[in-house]
Amino acid sequence: MHGFAGGNTNTPFANGQYLANAEDIIVVSANYRLNVFGFPGAPDADTNLGLRDQRLAVEWLQKNIKNFGGDPKKIVIGGQSSGGAAVDWWSYAYKQNPIVHGLVSTSGNAFSFPMNTPDKQVSNWYTLSASLGCGNSSSSDTLSCMRKLPFETISAATSKIAPSPGGSPVRSTPPFYPMVDNQTIFSDYVSLSTSGSFANLPYFHGHNDHEQGYYVIPAYAQGRNVTEEQAAQFLLESFVCPTSYEARNRIKAKVPTWVYRYFGDWPNTRLYPTAGAYHGTELHMILGGSEDASGLPQTAAQKKTVKLFQRALAAFVEDPKKGLERLGWPKFDPERKSWVEIAVGNKPKATFARPGKYDGGCWNVTLGALSTLS
Repeated sequence: MHGFAGGNTNTPFANGQYLANAEDIIVVSANYRLNVFGFPGAPDADTNLGLRDQRLAVEWLQKNIKNFGGDPKKIVIGGQSSGGAAVDWWSYAYKQNPIVHGLVSTSGNAFSFPMNTPDKQVSNWYTLSASLGCGNSSSSDTLSCMRKLPFETISAATSKIAPSPGGSPVRSTPPFYPMVDNQTIFSDYVSLSTSGSFANLPYFHGHNDHEQGYYVIPAYAQGRNVTEEQAAQFLLESFVCPTSYEARNRIKAKVPTWVYRYFGDWPNTRLYPTAGAYHGTELHMILGGSEDASGLPQTAAQKKTVKLFQRALAAFVEDPKKGLERLGWPKFDPERKSWVEIAVGNKPKATFARPGKYDGGCWNVTLGALSTLS
C-alpha cells in the first residue's frame, strides 16, 4: 500500500502467483483499511484500524490456512515500505503472542518514516469533517456524521488535504497516517529496540540501492526540486540506517537477522534512465510480476535474479532460523562480510560486504521516523 494512503492487492506488485508457482509456499495478500478509513485521527475514533485489520487477517490465516494446504506453524509476514514498517511494529505490539514465526521487511521499518503529530492528525480530521458539512472541533459528534457519507465523497475530500512535511525535502507524511496509541504503535522505539523489547522472531530485511529514484518524482510534483546530496541523505535516513539500527539491536538480542541491498536495474522496471533500483523494484524480484506491470519481457539475468530472490525468501519461510544460512547467506554481523548485495551490475548473484560499507556514516544520521518528533 502507498504510505497507508491508498492502494490494494489487485496489482502486479502484490500478485503472489509466480512466487507460489516457483516455490513450495502459499502466498497470501491481505487488504486493510487505509487513509482516513484506517487511520482517522478523530478524537472519539478507535486508533490504527488498518493495523488492527492486519492482525485480524493473520488470526484468520492461523485458523484457516490448513484448508489451503498451509501450516499455521510456518506463517511468516512480510511487507514493503509502509508494509515493512507495519511488520516491524507488529514485533513490538505482539511480543507475547506474535502468531507468526518470521518477519520480512523490504524498504521500511519502524525507524524509516515520520508520523504526524497527534495534534496535526486531529486538525486534519476536523478540516475534513468541516469541508463535508460535519462540523469542526466545536461540534459534539463529527464521527457519526461522517459515517453517513458515501466513501467516494470522503475520499475525494481527503485528496485535497495537504501532506505534512516529513523532515526531508524528499519525504512527506499523508494527512491520515498511523499514530501512537501505545497498543499497536508506541512512542519510544529507540528504548524498546535497544532493550530488546520485541518478539524474538528471525528477521529478513533490507532496502534498494537507489530508493530515491522513485521518491524524487512525487517531491517534484509537490514543488520540491531535490538535489543529489539531499536524495543520498534521504536514502540513509529512511532506509540504510533504520535497517542497520534494527539489525544491530536484533543481533544484540540474539535474534537471527539478515540484511540485503538490492541493485538490479532492468529495462522493464526503469522509470527513467537514471532511476536505478528505486523504491518498490524489489517486489518484482520477489513476486516476479515485472512483465505484467510493464508489458516488456524480463531479461535472462533478470529471470535468474527473480529465481535467486524467490529461493531466498522461500528458504527463510521454510526455516526462518537457518534457511538462509543453508543458502550461504551469513547472518548479519557488523564485523563480517554479511550485508548481502543482490544483483550488483545486474549480475544474478549474491555478494557480501562489511556493513560499514553502507552504514559507516549512520552514527551522524537522524533516523527518518525521529526527524519530526515534537
